[in-house]
Amino acid sequence: MLNAMQSSLPRARRLVGGFWELTHQTLMMVGLFVVAGGAYLYFQPQAMSTLDRGLTQWVLARKTATDELQALAQKPADVLLPVAQAAPPPASTLPTLTPQQRTVSNWLARRYSIAPNAMAQLVSAAWTVGRQEKLDPLLILAVMAVESSFNPYAASSVGATGLMQVMAGVHRDKFAPFGGPQASIDPLANMRVGALVLKDAISRGGSVRVGLRYYVGATTDANEGGYADKVLAEQEQLERVAGLLPKAAAPMTASAGHAVSPQALSAAAKSTVATEPLPVQQKHASLT
Repeated sequence: MLNAMQSSLPRARRLVGGFWELTHQTLMMVGLFVVAGGAYLYFQPQAMSTLDRGLTQWVLARKTATDELQALAQKPADVLLPVAQAAPPPASTLPTLTPQQRTVSNWLARRYSIAPNAMAQLVSAAWTVGRQEKLDPLLILAVMAVESSFNPYAASSVGATGLMQVMAGVHRDKFAPFGGPQASIDPLANMRVGALVLKDAISRGGSVRVGLRYYVGATTDANEGGYADKVLAEQEQLERVAGLLPKAAAPMTASAGHAVSPQALSAAAKSTVATEPLPVQQKHASLT
């Protein structure tokens, strides 16, 4: 055992010596940095002044924050309670809906699991935009339901975004009044631009059905993936919810000025009713 202890002593001495050497070198490097820093501050007095101002501002900010916390702690609880509680939004900021609009809003909110107040805002905006652009507001809501299920942050693989899945890069000019393409995720901006694109598509197509095909970027009925049928079925469902008569016997147009061809009417009469919205990840790649 004595031999073992004697053999371990040189190893211990080496470890202690290495530790001392490392400590010595570290302290020497720290000293060099301190000397270099002192020399820099000595020859650069403006740096010293900047450092002094920074430290002074930091100390003053800490003192101000401490004083505010102490003052807040001394206030009675009944004074702090109104500040801690969020004030409810005034009733004037909530949209005033007609009974018909309220029925549609409540039905959509339940079906798509959207907050009732948020859906009320969208329904009110759809009626306003529809009146301005001479579009059926239920058609606008149907497009939003099929395109995004009322998710304002929805995005497709080809870059379409927002409630109506508008290609913001393609329609930069239309988003310009709202701040540019980045406004495409703003619900109201997306709805207004989407309504303009839809109105233009319907005008070019001559009917809602053909306009919806243009809206989704399809060239023929064969490659539009049943998109028009889904939107028109959703619109018909909303008409039933709103208590309106189905438009099966009347031309489906964006406004009274757009007539539908007999071929389009025949195709609409034979369309399959699809009451479930098309998920965003499964819908046809929109070119709008």
